Order: sequence, then structure tokens, then C-alpha cells
Amino acid sequence: MEIIRNLRALARHPYPVATLGNFDGVHLGHHAILRAVIERARAAGGTAFALTFDPLPAKLLFPDRAPDMIMVPDDRFELLRLSGIDGVIVLNFTRELSEISARNFVRDYLIGKLGVRAVVAGHSQTFGHNREGNASVMVELGNEFGFDTTVVGPVKVGGIAVSSSKIRELIHAGDLRGAAKLLGRFHFLHGSVVHGRERGRTIGFPTANIASETECIPPDGVYATRVVLEDGAYGSITNIGMRPTFSESTRSIEAHIFDFDREIYDQRVKLELIERIRGERRFNSPDALRKQIALDLGKAHEILASV
Repeated sequence: MEIIRNLRALARHPYPVATLGNFDGVHLGHHAILRAVIERARAAGGTAFALTFDPLPAKLLFPDRAPDMIMVPDDRFELLRLSGIDGVIVLNFTRELSEISARNFVRDYLIGKLGVRAVVAGHSQTFGHNREGNASVMVELGNEFGFDTTVVGPVKVGGIAVSSSKIRELIHAGDLRGAAKLLGRFHFLHGSVVHGRERGRTIGFPTANIASETECIPPDGVYATRVVLEDGAYGSITNIGMRPTFSESTRSIEAHIFDFDREIYDQRVKLELIERIRGERRFNSPDALRKQIALDLGKAHEILASV
């Protein structure tokens, strides 16, 4: 898969078919759109493209109100690659780009730079200045500029419409199973293992302290998790929070990996969040905490054995 950041150097491709969007989470709704793009391109012997933005528009335009991103850009691009798309066009989102009308965006970028022959639009898609463009507008512009437009309707799972905002809501509520149903996978955090205070080691449960690059983090509590390294996934239990028993002042993400004794400091790891076991709470002593962790470990093993 190509990742294209310089449209001036973009070679002409046979029968380009494109979709555009943020693709945060690359969830089941996105997969329906991407499948339609790929199928349309393959049927015509063409090339399937996803066009996205970096940074995501809300981060530039409304930084104080921008949502937590479900994944970092590299993870977004990797999941787009795994979808089977031929190329991802990454536009540098600027104030200048945000001022371009929907019509001019289609004319200058989709037609002028990419030469699209067909476009696949999600039913809730918006684009152009002040989000004036939508799926209906894309159909009208397709008629004007001479490209076919396919609109993909909502994808529902258990009666719930799949969207990035709904997935964020579920993650922030600690409903990782619910989020996984809409994502088509477990939500994960990516980050490097850093040195911490080694509190876990003092009570017999050494942990990997993960500095998350991923913004969308569930509420404080204890979770059944998997730590994914280059050589595979390892069952684990993770505490997210302030470690109130030790009166800590900073939030941490600490994963105790089962039957694991390797040093992984400074390694970038993926932490898959499977299910919330309980909320974080203060214990009267390290010994009381140790006893609760033993119970939590049994629950974590039970949860992980079922996935």
C-alpha cells in the first residue's frame, strides 16, 4: 500500500476510486465503505484510494473541543493497509485547506489531482468549508464533474449505529466489550514502556509502566488485557489510575504480564483492552491490595480464557 503525502508527485493511476474521511478507529462502518471502494475499483481494473487528513480537522480548528483520538496516525494507516486499500492519500490539514468549499475541494483535489472516476461516500460524511459538503452534495458534484458516486448507509451492530463518537462514548464508559463489537477488534493503546516507581514489584506484582500515545483511554480501574510484543500477545492485568493506596499524584497505566520476566523498557508495545474488572479504589494497606490483586488475577485469567 502506498502512503501518499505529496500530491504533486502522484502518478496517474488506472480508474481511481476514492473515499474520504477521518477513519479514526477504522471501525466496522469504515470497513463497509472501504470494501465498497475496493470492489468498485477491482470491477473496473482500477485503483482504490482512501483520502484522509493529518492532523485531523478538529485538532486544528477546535483544539479545546476536539475528541480524543481512538488511535494514533500510524495505527490508522496500518489498519487501512490491512483493509486491502491500494493507497492512502494524507493531506496536510491547514487553515487554508479548511477554507476551501466542498465544490472546489472536489474539483481541485479529487478531480484535478487524483482524477477520480468514482467516489464512495459514507452516509454521514462531511467535507469542505464549514462541513458544507455531505453525501448528497457528493452525488450532485459527481453528476456535475462526471464521476459515479456510491453512498454507503449506516452499519448497525445489535441495533447500534457504528460511529467513532459512539465508540469513544463506550470506551470512556469502560464498556470495552461494547466498543469491540463496533470496532471489529479490541481497542488498544500504543506506547513505550518507561521506568516508574516500581510499586508493583514491592508487593510481588511487577508491572510494565506504559506511556500511552493513544488519547482515548478508559476510566480508572483494573482491566483484563493483552500486551502485544513483536513475538506475540501475552495475557496481562492492567491498572489505570492514580494508585490511591500509595497516594500517587499522577495517572499511570501499569500492566502486569503473566509468566513474564523479560526486560522491555523503552520498547513500544500495544496494550489490548479486553474487559473492565473493577474500578480503582483505595486499600487500607499494601497487604489488602495484594489480596485484592490475587482475586483480580483470577478474574483476568477467566476473561482472557474466553477470548
